[in-house]
Amino acid sequence: MIDPITAFAVAQGAIKGIQAAIKMGKDINGISGDLMKFFEAKDVIAKESVKKKPKGFGKSDTAVAFETVMQLKQLQDAENELKQMLIWSGNDDVWNALMLERNRMVAERKKAEAEKAQAKALRAKEINDILTFGLWAALVAVVIGLTAWFTWQIVGDS
Repeated sequence: MIDPITAFAVAQGAIKGIQAAIKMGKDINGISGDLMKFFEAKDVIAKESVKKKPKGFGKSDTAVAFETVMQLKQLQDAENELKQMLIWSGNDDVWNALMLERNRMVAERKKAEAEKAQAKALRAKEINDILTFGLWAALVAVVIGLTAWFTWQIVGDS
């Protein structure tokens, strides 16, 4: 996975390539590679923006947040511009299909992540239950053992 700074540069380069290709009259197939690069880079930056990051050298939390927000805004503006270019070039059906598929994939990924988190929590609960049962069993065994030992000591002394 590439870092957000490189991803931002890739996204900007892809947008310039898409714009040039559309101006030259290329069809959607001619710009599909640049479209994929743009959306991949945008996704990298969006995913990195929600991760907790250590503060960079000489950067405050506010500066890091501002930089991230500005990059995301520039990419959102570029995506809106790209949408308009595709619509005006007669490829609005491609744009709509792309957005539907992206939304479907995001929903599936979020569902899978939620299921994975739920399974992890269930497994942690199962392990906790097993450990609790084991500790209670050990405690009962110790109490029974001590009771038997004390009984043996009392009976043996009499």
